[in-house]
Amino acid sequence: MKNINSMLKSKKFLAVFIIGLVTFIFITYFFAAFYNHSPSNDYSDSTPHYKNQDQYNFDLYTNQLFKINLSNDYLSLHFYLEHPEKWNINVKEPTLGEYSYQSMMDSQKFYINQINILKKFNYNQLSVKQKITYDTLAGYFNNQLDFADLCLCSEILSPTTGLQSQLPILFSEYTFKNKQDITTYLKLLSQVYDYFKDICDFQKLKAKENVFISSFCCKNIINQCQEFVGDKVPENNLLHKSFVQKINECSFLSGSQKQAFIAQNKKYLQNSVISGYNLIISTLSSLMKQGYCKNQGGLCNLPNGKNYYEYLVKTYTGSNRNILEIKAMIQEQITKDMKSLYSLYSISPSLDKKLDATERLSVAKSPKDILKELTKKSSGDFQIKQNYSFNIKYVDKTLEKHLSPAFYLSPAIDSKNKNNIYINNSKKNKGQNLYATLAHEGIPGHMYQNNFFASTNPSPIRHILNFGGYSEGWATYTEIFSYKYQYKDSIVARALSCNTSYSLALYSLCDIGINYEGWNRKGTKKFLSTYSIFDDNACNSIYEAVIEEPANYLQYYVGYLEIINLKNKFTKKFGVEFDTKRFHNSFLTIGPTSFDVVEKWLEYYY
Repeated sequence: MKNINSMLKSKKFLAVFIIGLVTFIFITYFFAAFYNHSPSNDYSDSTPHYKNQDQYNFDLYTNQLFKINLSNDYLSLHFYLEHPEKWNINVKEPTLGEYSYQSMMDSQKFYINQINILKKFNYNQLSVKQKITYDTLAGYFNNQLDFADLCLCSEILSPTTGLQSQLPILFSEYTFKNKQDITTYLKLLSQVYDYFKDICDFQKLKAKENVFISSFCCKNIINQCQEFVGDKVPENNLLHKSFVQKINECSFLSGSQKQAFIAQNKKYLQNSVISGYNLIISTLSSLMKQGYCKNQGGLCNLPNGKNYYEYLVKTYTGSNRNILEIKAMIQEQITKDMKSLYSLYSISPSLDKKLDATERLSVAKSPKDILKELTKKSSGDFQIKQNYSFNIKYVDKTLEKHLSPAFYLSPAIDSKNKNNIYINNSKKNKGQNLYATLAHEGIPGHMYQNNFFASTNPSPIRHILNFGGYSEGWATYTEIFSYKYQYKDSIVARALSCNTSYSLALYSLCDIGINYEGWNRKGTKKFLSTYSIFDDNACNSIYEAVIEEPANYLQYYVGYLEIINLKNKFTKKFGVEFDTKRFHNSFLTIGPTSFDVVEKWLEYYY
């Protein structure tokens, strides 16, 4: 299996495909500030389409929950709603929100309060869609109850998915429809330093409590921040270039107004953004020099780290299985994949050469042409009713080194025509399979998934609850599915599907071994050697990748396996009458939630 091992050594397997979440300031932290807000019980004239008062009251409650959350996080508000005024969301003072230990501790009060509110509704009186929302919220709130006691283990400054890497993308994507949008943008920009100061204060607290990050993780974040600020000249910064471009497109501004706004932007870039990134650099450098980077291993070595990892796994994957059950599930699948691969090699002795050829194959088609082809070829397996409007963008060079090979940014809830797919053209990603990547991020992956669910007119609160296992599991499932569209040779397609599954399984087992069982570098190398991976650089890269982003790979792979298990269950139950497209439609109609909720309602929609 020469090809498999060589691919595992490649840097492209170290990159994590992430959906471009607009809610970068994590719902968990902002919900905490609103625990004392309860919907009024004084409901009067319910509208005719409600069959009873409980249905009306429940929608009123979830809509209020949605509005409260967004009204205190203006950046998320901007991305989720193009017309917030239609929702009667009037923000007095635009803010990035709060990031503090106290707000995290207060979250428990909020979740307890919300659980008690849910109990007041008569579940049996709710519509099916409302019951799914109820089940989703109940599971989400209950799962988050443990966070307050574990919050010191949380980390907002991770190398790939951390705030410092996501923030430039979010600001560069901020749209200007009028003068108010511009002034609000500048107001938010001016708050970056203070927000980063809160984050740095939290890092100092983490250090004192002996839950600070590893030295290599610390160095990666520092390097990332340094690369973003560059020569510290505002005019050379991504957020100056993107701002000028957007301002120049504002026909409602005069020339003098444009210049005034550009001058303001440069000022805030210098005094808030660049200064904020420099503050992160100096704070992390100081803490590292003081010897606070004590743990060079996984989460289990931290106080409460093992419990926090269990919380992360459940939150990220959406699976009700415990970690030992998850590990067993992964081990079972990797055995199946290995058997399948051996079988394919026996059928096609020249398979190595064919797979090597696919690695060298350069895709001549453009991303848009690939997505057009995927739309056509996948229509037999997925109910794709329209050609989605989207833009292909490329990651700025100052962000290439640390961001994912590609990611998807969803449009606002009330505007479905602004799908954006980012591609990272860094040298480390040159060998990536663009076809499979676009299947993951575009069609039939994230873009299709997001637009399909939006077409079902779900409760708005469903849009802002993140269930990584569901979303990334689906995108991984479609990515693996897409090989049959890309290659005419079915043996090559099946081999690549098994290969991808096999690789993700190894990362996932390493994630559990390092973060839960306490493997060190030596133990990780020993494990990987049993799968004929001996390269020290590859082993060290895997070791550091799962420490920097604990449980991250699990949401992709466990989510994928949960979907496969559900599919196998339905295939067995319905036999020859099983319909793949109907299964996909049913899964996507339920929408992002935990897998116990999916399983509960899947047959209803099927």
